[in-house]
Amino acid sequence: MYLSEEGGLAPAKLLRAGLSRRSFLRWTALAGSLAAIAPILAACGGDDDDEPTAVPPTATAAAAEPTATTGGGTSEPTATSAPPPPTATIPTVEGSGGSIITVHSNDADSLDPQRTVLGDSWVIFRSIYDTLIAKNPALEFEPLIAESWEVSDDGLEYTYAIRSGLKFHDGSDVTAEDVKFTFDRASNPDAPSQALSFIDAYDHAELVDANTVKLFLKNPSAPFTSNIAVEYFGILPQAAVEAAGDDFGTQPVGSGPWMFKEWIQGEQCTLVPFPDYVQYRTFIENKGAPKADELVFRVITEAQTQIAALQTGEINHIQILPNHEYKNFKDDPEYVVLVVEGSTSIVAVEFVTEGPPADAPGDPIFKAPFDDVRVRQAVAHAINADEIIEAVLEGLAKRNYGPMPTGLFAWDPAIEEYGYHYDPEKAAALLDEAGWTLGSDGVREKDGQKMDLTYWMWTGATEERASQVIQNQLGEVGIKINLESLDIGTMVARLPEAVHHLNWMEVGWPEADILYILTSFGWGVGRYQSPDYMELLTLARETVDLDERRKYYFEAQKLFLEVLPWVPLWSPMGVTATRAELKNFKLGADGTFLWEDAFVES
Repeated sequence: MYLSEEGGLAPAKLLRAGLSRRSFLRWTALAGSLAAIAPILAACGGDDDDEPTAVPPTATAAAAEPTATTGGGTSEPTATSAPPPPTATIPTVEGSGGSIITVHSNDADSLDPQRTVLGDSWVIFRSIYDTLIAKNPALEFEPLIAESWEVSDDGLEYTYAIRSGLKFHDGSDVTAEDVKFTFDRASNPDAPSQALSFIDAYDHAELVDANTVKLFLKNPSAPFTSNIAVEYFGILPQAAVEAAGDDFGTQPVGSGPWMFKEWIQGEQCTLVPFPDYVQYRTFIENKGAPKADELVFRVITEAQTQIAALQTGEINHIQILPNHEYKNFKDDPEYVVLVVEGSTSIVAVEFVTEGPPADAPGDPIFKAPFDDVRVRQAVAHAINADEIIEAVLEGLAKRNYGPMPTGLFAWDPAIEEYGYHYDPEKAAALLDEAGWTLGSDGVREKDGQKMDLTYWMWTGATEERASQVIQNQLGEVGIKINLESLDIGTMVARLPEAVHHLNWMEVGWPEADILYILTSFGWGVGRYQSPDYMELLTLARETVDLDERRKYYFEAQKLFLEVLPWVPLWSPMGVTATRAELKNFKLGADGTFLWEDAFVES
């Protein structure tokens, strides 16, 4: 049996065969799937933009952490409660050819998986690169580039046997040496992978023989296997990377099912099938090169323009269908709409920080007026997330009172007791207590200073509509909010400047390690690194017992909510749609898009 995880895909209203930060920052990084940065930024992005992070911004399925195991990659798991794969599927039909044209709201920034954590990049390059192992829709790990693997009893050594006969797109062989090079490059202190924090337990790699590589960890890491299955750790061809140098991000070479053809920046990126590809994923029926003639990722910034393009047939897939459009498409036979109810991402309002403490790790330095925790708490009580879920999101989200996405094994509804409920009277009282009194114009002031604040959000219909409601709700308690919309790349790059006061944030990652990964962000929530909080997250990473991990994460969330670096709001359900002529489109683990069986019926 394959190494399995506890948890599984949440019920889907319609699921073909299995269905987003820096994906997470769609950031997710946590954009190739309905998950979010890629983390992580749902790198991250909004519900109607792109996938990732780390993350990876697409419809995400409920995910979980690996079960405690030792031994080989094909060994029996010692504990598992993973449900069977989803049974709601659309039958595969015969055919091939055509252009699959999908759309996202923001362009990639690089197709080098170690030089980005933007979800919009991940959604493209995840088809270019294969990883050592893959995760199937039942959330089990399967061999991919590695045909087998073993884990030492102490959890510090991972040994991978590399398949023979695999090729990169330039015709060169995939070797154990390329695997070692990939991880050496990712951990190079002079130019580390932007996703290195996802595997920061990694120490070094050694070649055992021509077909075997061993990865050594500094300490046991429960999320290590899951994280290296994400394409930020896709295996790279050493010769091609060294030949291209800094240009590798615009002329990528991998060993995945799709090859890079062309990137017209700001417009579209085109991939074509790799003719020599051999498919080892058990959940994809086509065992050779992809069936379609090409896979085009088109950039259309405006959500309504995306909808119009879907309706006219200019595109045949929309990565994220805006929630307010769901009712217009769900019963139309010309389209197939998919909704995954579990979520690996979280939406929040983030408070701007001006830096970490000067002397020692601890609570971040919040930008005024949020340097007073009572003001942060007031914002939390002034936002009616339930109203937004119903009025803006069409009910396609789950209220979340903590920072852990609802689809992950460590999410616990009991966190609501420690969260912040809508209570505008309490919000007003907290502001009064903090010295912010209501002025004659309805805006609070203190020491002659108006509470006139700048709020950033990235472009997208859902983000903008939800933020407008937040603006009105905060205005009701005397907080004046000025909304500014930026494209996600610009916003992510500028967040460390701390020139605004608060911002929209959506991050996602397919496992509970998302809380630790967030601490790597160089702004906002990333600067919350108090010793007690970090100790709990580290214990959770190094413990393989799931019940113990849940306890550590729950205690960490309680500390998080006391300091309140952001206000958790909801975990979104992912909604994606295709035109009916796009056949065999499938969804994989954690809501990823699977293109290899798909074709366009003429």
